[in-house]
Amino acid sequence: MSLDKVKESVLMEAKARAEQKVREASREAERLLAAGREENERVSAEALREANLRLDRETARERERIQHENRLQVLAAKNRVIEEVFRKAKERLASLSDAEYTKLVDTWLSALPPEAGGEVHVNPADHAKFAAKLADFNQGRSGPGVFTAVIADPKIPSGAVVDGADYHIDCTVERRLDELRETAVGDLAKKLFGA
Repeated sequence: MSLDKVKESVLMEAKARAEQKVREASREAERLLAAGREENERVSAEALREANLRLDRETARERERIQHENRLQVLAAKNRVIEEVFRKAKERLASLSDAEYTKLVDTWLSALPPEAGGEVHVNPADHAKFAAKLADFNQGRSGPGVFTAVIADPKIPSGAVVDGADYHIDCTVERRLDELRETAVGDLAKKLFGA
């Protein structure tokens, strides 16, 4: 065999091996690319799933926040309506005639326990009309339950306050409205809002 033929044979064998190595490398590269694409798709799908979960949680939190704000606004509006009802009630009480007003306060004083007597403090603007009714206020009362005097007191906005030896009974319009608000606000809300 000639040297040229040996060279040619070695070159052909080397070329065949090189081509085989290129094919193997090409297959390995394709396998690695496919595995990389699969891993990339898996990572992308996981990232997308996590992003969607975060978005769902954020959306749920935002929805809850908005619903909470709406509930607070509705509650505030209901409270404004209830306050308006009591404001109008106070205006209505303030517009009573003297006879109606003294009769109302007489009703409150009559409802006090029979032993709850003492000084009846009233606003100076109401002093004359209540002083004239002192005998009427005492009708049916006796002993320690008698109202002894009507005192003009600028601290009393309306209605009356009974001061006894060891007690202070607030029968002012403001206090009566506060008591009514405390006891009747639930029923009032049901009537106004059906809640």
